[in-house]
Amino acid sequence: MKWRDRDGYGLPVMLAVGLHLSVVLVGVAVAAWDGSEVTPPKRPPIVNATVIDVSQTIIGQREAEQAAQAAAQAAEAARKKQEQQRIEQQKRAAAEQKRQAEAERKKQETARQQAEAKRQAELEKQRQAEAQKRQAEQQRQAEQRKQAEAEAKKLAEQRRQAEQQRLAREAKQRQEEARRQEQERQAQLERERQEQAAREAAEQQRQAEEALKRAVAEEEARKQAVAEQQMVQSISSLINQRVTDAWIRPPNARNGMKTKLRIYFLPNGEVNNVQVLEQSGNGLFDQRAVDAVYKVGRIEELSEVDPYIFERNFRQVDLLFNPQDLRN
Repeated sequence: MKWRDRDGYGLPVMLAVGLHLSVVLVGVAVAAWDGSEVTPPKRPPIVNATVIDVSQTIIGQREAEQAAQAAAQAAEAARKKQEQQRIEQQKRAAAEQKRQAEAERKKQETARQQAEAKRQAELEKQRQAEAQKRQAEQQRQAEQRKQAEAEAKKLAEQRRQAEQQRLAREAKQRQEEARRQEQERQAQLERERQEQAAREAAEQQRQAEEALKRAVAEEEARKQAVAEQQMVQSISSLINQRVTDAWIRPPNARNGMKTKLRIYFLPNGEVNNVQVLEQSGNGLFDQRAVDAVYKVGRIEELSEVDPYIFERNFRQVDLLFNPQDLRN
């Protein structure tokens, strides 16, 4: 059959339709066959025909329900049958797959066993070859040991002879080295002696030069001291003269009066301060002496004096003021 319902209800539906048609035909036949005689009408009868849908009757509905139930049961039976067939097919397919898998496993197991047997055979062959190889290697090593022992003996003898020769050479070298070291020691002693003599000569020369330098320096210092002393005396006399020139004689000044002053100078020659160290006994005489110093104010020659000499001699100057032209 070309047309087939997807859910398997085609056959039950056809059976239900056929059953309904059979019921309708039977009803028509029964209505047509009736044993009673029909009295002919005296006048023509009026026929009122009504078409009844059997499916709308109780019997029709009951039959339809029965037909539907029968169709549903038939459909369910068909579905179960199909489901059973599908399950059977799945079981057969699974059994076939299992059988094939088992056959493949046995095939693989057979192949594995054959491969294992082949591998064991190859391993056995390799073990035998390795055993032969080890035996040959042992023989070769034994030969090598014999040759090595012979070589070792030969080398030991050669080393012994070489060691004797080396010891002889070293003894000779030690003797030559001892002679060379002695020669070097003697040469070093000679060099040290010469260097010591040169150092002594240089030291004597240095001492002589230092003595000459000291003598020159002492002479120079003496000359400078003399020059400094002369300069100090000269500037001191100059200071005394200028103070005397600037001094204003008091009326009561008498011969023999004197006062001692301490004058503080700045590096440019200016008078910074004056103190009376020893008084003359006449206050006016002493004051006129102090005034004379301040009147002088500055000794220009001091600005040209070396700072060292200035600090030693002129930073402060003690002046004994004692005019010689006073009256008795």
